[in-house]
Amino acid sequence: MGGTGKTPHTEYLLRWLSSNHKIATLSRGYGRKTHGYIEAHTESTAEQVGDEPLQMKQKFPEVTVAVCEKRVIGLQRLMSGTNPPEVVLLDDAYQHLAVKCGLQILLTDYASMYCDDFPMPAGNLREFRCAASEAEIIIVTKCPEELGKKEAEKIRRRLKVTAEQACFFTTLQYGEPKPLNAAAEGNTLSSKNDIVFVSGIAHPEHAYRYLASQFSDVKSVEFRDHHNFSKYEIELLRKKVAESKGKKVLFFTEKDAARLNGTKEWGKLSEIPAYSLPIQVRFLWEEEKFQEIIAGLWSAK
Repeated sequence: MGGTGKTPHTEYLLRWLSSNHKIATLSRGYGRKTHGYIEAHTESTAEQVGDEPLQMKQKFPEVTVAVCEKRVIGLQRLMSGTNPPEVVLLDDAYQHLAVKCGLQILLTDYASMYCDDFPMPAGNLREFRCAASEAEIIIVTKCPEELGKKEAEKIRRRLKVTAEQACFFTTLQYGEPKPLNAAAEGNTLSSKNDIVFVSGIAHPEHAYRYLASQFSDVKSVEFRDHHNFSKYEIELLRKKVAESKGKKVLFFTEKDAARLNGTKEWGKLSEIPAYSLPIQVRFLWEEEKFQEIIAGLWSAK
């Protein structure tokens, strides 16, 4: 039901493949207020295309980012253009049986693996665990950096990875904070800054722990995944920061920044230094093997 790291892993593939191939991404565009097939632009809004597609388009402007609730129609539209993509990355389409993918990658969170979970409503799985057998690649995400290969082998056995499947382990790493407003551009970050971390994602714990390791005082304000911030919530947040004695700085996830930036509500926070926290995927081992499997899709044709 979300939170396994689909977007940063999709961005990893975009970053790696787009230098040599014409790439497109296609997703539902969760949370948008539009319908049908739409291609995102850098000046689009989250209401038009969804927060995650907008985030990807702003980070990879040369890539075609499309949304369509019916993936078959979306693929037909992408492939009917004058310069169709060589590769289409379907973000969150494991259950779309109407589409036969060339390769299926299944992600599972290290802290909440599917082998220990149950389908809704008892758990967070969208289907039964046996569906994992359909994946050619399984990636255990958000692993601790100190994960050892012995533990990794135990996890492979718990997940019942077959001889035909490849299993990899990734962790998340954070980049330099990105200023989101003029107040942040004129500000110098210090470990002594009081941080208010605002998140509307499924599992913000990993990002919170990272910020807590970098700053002495970090408070977390959490909302549900894909949360649309109301005027009332933004006003309460602004007042909370303004009433603080220390020098408060706002941090947002990249997804929340894409959803908020440019809205009327965003302008109410203009006097507070605000940053987004860039995130990337890093393979603990065997990154070359992973890339070889992906590259093999072309050599097999």
